Amino acid sequence: MESLHEKTDVVVVGGGLAGLTAACYLAQAGVAVTLFEKASSLGGRAATSYHEGYAFNRGIHALYCGDATEQVLQDLGIKYSGQSPKKVHVLDRGRLYLFPSDAGSLMRSNLLDVRDKLELIRLFAALPRLNAREMARVSVQEWLNQTFKRPRVRQLMTAFAHTNVYSAALDLVSAEVNIHKLQLALKHPTIYIDGGWQTLVEGLRTKAEKAGAHIVSGTRVESVEQQDGRVQGVRLRDGSTVQASAVILATTPQDAAKLVDSPPLRRIVDALIPAQVACLDVALRRLPDPQHAVVLDMERPRFFSTQSLYARVAPEGGALLHAFKQLDPTHPTDPREDERDLEDLLDTVQPGWRDVVVRRFFLPHIEAVGMLPTAGGGGYAGRPGPRVPGLANLYLAGDWIGEGFLSDPSMGSARQVAQILLQNGSLTAEKKATIERAQR
Repeated sequence: MESLHEKTDVVVVGGGLAGLTAACYLAQAGVAVTLFEKASSLGGRAATSYHEGYAFNRGIHALYCGDATEQVLQDLGIKYSGQSPKKVHVLDRGRLYLFPSDAGSLMRSNLLDVRDKLELIRLFAALPRLNAREMARVSVQEWLNQTFKRPRVRQLMTAFAHTNVYSAALDLVSAEVNIHKLQLALKHPTIYIDGGWQTLVEGLRTKAEKAGAHIVSGTRVESVEQQDGRVQGVRLRDGSTVQASAVILATTPQDAAKLVDSPPLRRIVDALIPAQVACLDVALRRLPDPQHAVVLDMERPRFFSTQSLYARVAPEGGALLHAFKQLDPTHPTDPREDERDLEDLLDTVQPGWRDVVVRRFFLPHIEAVGMLPTAGGGGYAGRPGPRVPGLANLYLAGDWIGEGFLSDPSMGSARQVAQILLQNGSLTAEKKATIERAQR
């Protein structure tokens, strides 16, 4: 069957943040880009669904400012709005305390005694000078044990680390991740986005299409076509092929490994460890307790946030809650127990919530990060780069590529791939080669 998209400069596979970002940069530079998304709508894990005026992200989402995501959005002119959460509380043995996130809240909080507070102050003072990369082969748990001598402070920072790295496996995750995120948090806000993350998805889609990118949803790419170690294009599910000078796989690691015959890539994917969390997202007619809108559990790896207090994601008077539990990939849990665990958290911090439920979603194993940077793997350096070994002009983009965490590596790696293609002249060379082959 003939394809309607017979030839293009670059094929992007995947319509999430990474794929749309790559399409934006390339299309703005005058490159002919065709993006294929297998789902009927764009966004991937950044997609938002709407129910009775409530904007449900796929699990809890926040924009951590100061790194690649914020930089790319500014660079591309993608507009968004929202606010940062205020007055985070800590749940400890059934009581709620103010979380000491700065000097003022530290002085007011009765969670810690004087000597505990002094140890935390020393951390805040030393944190900007720490070299996160030097801690790449140290686990988060090792770093916590080395850094904090006061048991109460260590327990608090352990709870914070669970939320920071989206994992309960602190003995596996590299301390580089936790330290880097702590350093960013000292200088930059965390923002809940008005309208949900679909706002960013639509902004990127509009920008890409206005620049000339061709975006096709509901179309599955079956394989990457290659010959003599060089990418030729892609084959679609209907059997048609799309010729391209380069292909960008902006997909999950597993999907990338299925699309291309590459033993080195398969070995990388088989060895990676994702960060999975259990999420309970609940829409309420009203919020029972506005005073405790964001809560960090000090005893178990759980976190709760009322994003609707800081972002327009619920109708007037309504509330949208997100509770999530960080999982340990080495110790699988029962999803039913995880859901009950999160319901118990809501019972504690928002008593009466069950009486005002509008809608709820439970996501038992949502993948927060495609590849955890582990201490054994050397932190971020253990992740693959954007090039696929042994295959020319095939590139990778996503939250499992390069440096950063959550959306930062997705958008950062997409920008990097676009820069490689634009700077090394490979697109021009491939165009010339294609023309010469056609003239023979």
